[in-house]
Amino acid sequence: MTLRHIGGEMAGWSDATPAGGQAYGYLIEALRPLVPAGARVLVAGPHTPALIAALPGNAKITCLVRGELDADALIDHDVTILCGSLAKLTDQFDVIVALDGVARLSAVEGPQYDWAESVQALHRALLPGGALLLSVENELGVHKLVDRTTVTSAHTDADWRPVGEYDDKPGTPARLRDRLTADGLTVTWLGTAWPLPSAPTFVADESALRHGPAGALAAAASGAAGVAYAGRRVLSDPRRLSSAAIRAGLGAELAPAWVVLAFRGAAGPVRLPPAVLGAGPLPELPPGRLLEELLIGACLRHDLPEVRRLLTAWVAEQPTTTADNVLVDGAAFAVLDDTRPGVEAAVAVRRFAAMLLAGGYEQPWPAAGDTESLTRVLLAAAGLPTGTVAADDVPLPAPDSVREHEERVRRLEEQLTDAAVRIRHVESELVSRDRELRRARLQIDMFSGKAGYRITRLGARAARKAVRLLKNR
Repeated sequence: MTLRHIGGEMAGWSDATPAGGQAYGYLIEALRPLVPAGARVLVAGPHTPALIAALPGNAKITCLVRGELDADALIDHDVTILCGSLAKLTDQFDVIVALDGVARLSAVEGPQYDWAESVQALHRALLPGGALLLSVENELGVHKLVDRTTVTSAHTDADWRPVGEYDDKPGTPARLRDRLTADGLTVTWLGTAWPLPSAPTFVADESALRHGPAGALAAAASGAAGVAYAGRRVLSDPRRLSSAAIRAGLGAELAPAWVVLAFRGAAGPVRLPPAVLGAGPLPELPPGRLLEELLIGACLRHDLPEVRRLLTAWVAEQPTTTADNVLVDGAAFAVLDDTRPGVEAAVAVRRFAAMLLAGGYEQPWPAAGDTESLTRVLLAAAGLPTGTVAADDVPLPAPDSVREHEERVRRLEEQLTDAAVRIRHVESELVSRDRELRRARLQIDMFSGKAGYRITRLGARAARKAVRLLKNR
């Protein structure tokens, strides 16, 4: 271990949420053919120890961080540590890994490099024929579109330059490729990272995302977003936005981040996989569309025959798989991710019912306003027993979405307005029927000759007689 202060180091500073995750780890391991024994590798920016450990042990690894606390945390690793600003970097390397991007490579004191200047500095640090694995955050990515905070205001001490979408980063994959090519780099692979730039769990090549099975790829991105955003407060559900973007052919433009493998000179002998899910390449995906989306669409159209067809086929073909893990292609029902644990059919139906209500979707049974009643309706439509609603202790992997909350509030207001109209109608009906009941009782008393009616009649006669006497006087 060697620790060198190169200038611009930040005392008492540590960058939060370093780049990490199994998907990034797999991409780093895929670079092993480019890292022979004794090759010099630079890990630029904050990365988790697991990513650093994924590099070959026989390489000469150097880590560049700006915070002294981050540098101290790397002392126990067999690496060379450079603490300071990117502007002070003078060494050259065979491979540079910058999966955290370049935003956290400049120190608070010293030159404040923008994106283009930072990439050019990394380019200068590459030896001829060297490789650069770079992550670029998309300021118009799904993760930004659902974020409740503005990117142009400081929210932490690290945001001393909150330029956000006013930065000079390229805004599309095509522009990113052109910018790197103009700087003298040869781009051989460009991937889209989902659902968070700092720790993606799904990475798909731009070409695969555009021309691959859109339904399956959209389902993979939606599932990754559901896990990452579970319980988090957002403007809108990122699962719906991610899935819709990929199906519409805009997945590459709205991806949270792009990951680029580029070379200074000719391309190297490395070919990254078309898609990565978790810690390995994504297996060949079957065609079709997610069952959950098809069921939602049928509910929105109030297409009850289609709802029944999908539900009955689901419980017949894949009864232990949840609706967000089944791909439908005509009459074929295939499992998207067979590593997810199976559940009972009634539990799977209950989870779909909970998702339908939590998302504020229109559905054909407005009276079924809670999970238990809607689950019974769906179980009946699927041909399953409805006596006891299956319990489910697993929390719904859904974000705390403001838009969905507003939709549910709007529906509740509509229900309350409708209930108020019904109450007023019932009250008027009660008053009218009460009058009719009183008249009916009076008639019954008259015809039955009850004592009370006779006394009332005698009193009326006496009153009329008294009035006549008074008039004759």
